[in-house]
Amino acid sequence: MKFFTDHTVENDYLLVKIDQYLKLPNNTWKEIFIDPGVYDLVNQPYYSWEKWIDIGLFLDGLPENCYFSADYPCDMNLEYTEQFLLKSWDNAVLYGGHPQYIVTVQSKFNDYWDFIHWFDLYNDLSIESGIIGLGNFCRIHHLTEFMKHSLDYAFKHCKHPRIHVYGLGLKIIPYANKLAKRFEIELSVDSTKWTRDPIIPGKPSCRASNKQEYFDKYMRIIKERL
Repeated sequence: MKFFTDHTVENDYLLVKIDQYLKLPNNTWKEIFIDPGVYDLVNQPYYSWEKWIDIGLFLDGLPENCYFSADYPCDMNLEYTEQFLLKSWDNAVLYGGHPQYIVTVQSKFNDYWDFIHWFDLYNDLSIESGIIGLGNFCRIHHLTEFMKHSLDYAFKHCKHPRIHVYGLGLKIIPYANKLAKRFEIELSVDSTKWTRDPIIPGKPSCRASNKQEYFDKYMRIIKERL
């Protein structure tokens, strides 16, 4: 399993916002996933970079170890759910044939049947990167019935070699890893939740001075549970 997180700790796999990616001094990671900056969507139905970045040209300029997805998570702004679903789908259709694009499934938040509907559509696309992402899960921290059945369905029916789950909670990662092994699909996840989990006794807060310690502990916990 590949675990992506931010640049504040030593790790082989980097998760970075698009504006920060453009300022990276070097590219020393095995893989980089570029986040479109989903918190932009909390107050508006578009990303701040949309006016000055052409997605196709941006993808063409990425190194082979860098990947990007211009999807729109509905849970960031429920007022624009339908608009976000359509924009995510349109981009998947437009750019799914690019080797640096992650085709990311978006669906109505916590709606199993809507997830199935959209997953089937995305799953039938030709995905040149080989990576199909599962979005809209980051606010779910436990293995709920929705998460269990959604992950079961995705791994069982996936036509692509790799599934990436965005923001997957610590308590759900072992279940997803079990499914990945069962169906012989590569699993990758990203998260910065480890900065908020009080996982070290006596050190309830993750600060700049102990971030690496927090991250290393988080990764040891994951490995122990896999």
